[in-house]
Amino acid sequence: MNKNIFHLTILSFTLLFTGCPSQQSYLASKPPLFAKGYKDGCKSAERWWQNNLANYKIISEEDKENPQYKEGWETGYNRCYSEKETEIWMTHPHAR
Repeated sequence: MNKNIFHLTILSFTLLFTGCPSQQSYLASKPPLFAKGYKDGCKSAERWWQNNLANYKIISEEDKENPQYKEGWETGYNRCYSEKETEIWMTHPHAR
């Protein structure tokens, strides 16, 4: 029981310091297509966790081929995927 409380405390602090305000500040310093890709990548990661391998379509082929968009998408996907994975691991360590 104490181990779970410890993990939840660590998770809470992690989420507190990596929450939306810092993400907004981070994206504000990036080019618009990077920010758009980041948000789309994050949505894709969220949908993966919600529906295990559900696809999130990139609407614009033009954006899909832009290097800034692609870099933003990969960064957003990896960050949001990792955050969700950490959250699950911390709240359900026996599920590993």
